Parts: sequence; structure tokens; C-alpha cells
Amino acid sequence: MHHTAPYTRRTFCSMALGTCAALLLPCPAFASIAQGVGKPVSDEALNADFAGLCEGAEHMLAGQRPAQDVRAMLAEAKKIHARLLPLPDIGGPENLTYPSFLVGPQYAALYTAMRPCGFSARDVGKLVYDLAVYGMAAEPQVYRANGQRFFTPEYFALMQAWAQRSQQRRHAMDWVLTVFKGDGRDFDMGVDYTECGLVKYFAALGMPELAPYPCQIDFPTSRAEGTGLERTTTLASGGKVCDFRYKQGRAVTRGWDL
Repeated sequence: MHHTAPYTRRTFCSMALGTCAALLLPCPAFASIAQGVGKPVSDEALNADFAGLCEGAEHMLAGQRPAQDVRAMLAEAKKIHARLLPLPDIGGPENLTYPSFLVGPQYAALYTAMRPCGFSARDVGKLVYDLAVYGMAAEPQVYRANGQRFFTPEYFALMQAWAQRSQQRRHAMDWVLTVFKGDGRDFDMGVDYTECGLVKYFAALGMPELAPYPCQIDFPTSRAEGTGLERTTTLASGGKVCDFRYKQGRAVTRGWDL
């Protein structure tokens, strides 16, 4: 799921923008269910991470609007992000989708600030997607280690326990899912989500149009981890289930294809 290293770690990556020399930009670490159980993240740390994302976004948006307008827009986004915290409780870091939930206010804050300036939900989604891809390139060894751990018996047991807890529906904004083994040929592990925390979160904020975009980051994340994700439908796109199928080492060809 929407998407690694502990979420509060501010990573850095080099990227070239147009004909400019490579710039050193802060890029966010995006969450994956393969990263395991972490630690609670404070609102202060989330605001600091979002400030780093906005710094990267300022470079990505250069040339699309006057520089002072972009800075003002992102300054407003940071204020909005702070107001969106704290997030609803979904059980803390023992919930493997906890890091994925933390990106909710990032999308919402950017969209709220950027929409009056003519940016669409898709524009915001592509911006965050591009920043995520650059961030993944900065720490390939971390992602690869996540993927190697993901297919162990111990991790499968952790996944199943988490899925069973989700069926109790203790938290209104939580994901609900089942986890099962594959046949080893078509896939090694399957995860079916029947409820999505981010779908519910964006709907509660009155911006359901944002929901499909965090889902797209699942593909480059899986590519970085070597977990071979295939998926045919998502709740965010109107499906009845998000059908994740993982196969160790399988090539992931999908990316930003909305």
C-alpha cells in the first residue's frame, strides 16, 4: 500500500530539471506494507516532512507559475497541513498501513492550496508521484531489504495477524483486508482490501477525487522492492476490492498510467 525507511526520515536525491544542473532536493520516503512495524510519528515530525516535500515541489513546479506565487501557494499548503493534524487513530504503527495513512494530509493540503491556482487533483497526484520516484532512487538498498523480508514466513505471519485485526473494524478510518498465500506460480502472496483508509479519509474531507493517486505509487514502490505487484482493480477507482498480487522478482511494468 500507498508508500521503506522510517517515514520521518528526510531523504535527499539528486535530480536534473530541464537543462539545469543536477540539484540536491529533499524527497519524501513513501510507505509500503513491506517496511514492517515502526514507531509512532509525531505531528511535529509530519509537519517537518511535509516542509521537505514542499521544498522539492517548489523545484518541480518551477516555471509553471511565477516563483513568488509558487512559494505563497506552498506556504499556504503547510498551514493547511498543520490544521489537518492530528490524524484519526487507526491503531498506530502495529497497523502496517499506518505509514500510508500519514500521506493523507499531504495530498489534501497540497490540493486545497493548489486547486484555486488552477491545479487539478491529477496534477497534485503526479507531483507527489514524481517526488516519490526520485526519493526511492535515493535509497535503493532500503527498499530492496524490505522486499527480501516481505516473502519470509515470519513476515507472512505478521501480515496475517494484521489482516485478522482489521476484520474487527475497531477504527472507522482503517483498512480492512485479507491476506493469503499464492500458488507460487502466478503469485506468492495475495492481499485483498475491501475497505481503504485513504478512500474514507479523502471522502470525509470532501475530496474523493484524490483517492486514486496514492495507489499509483504502489507500482514504483514494488519495483524498488522487487515484490512483483500486479493489480487489476482498486476501491479508489470504483472497484469492489483492491486485489494486490505479489510475486518475488517479477518485473513491474506499470507506473503512472492514469
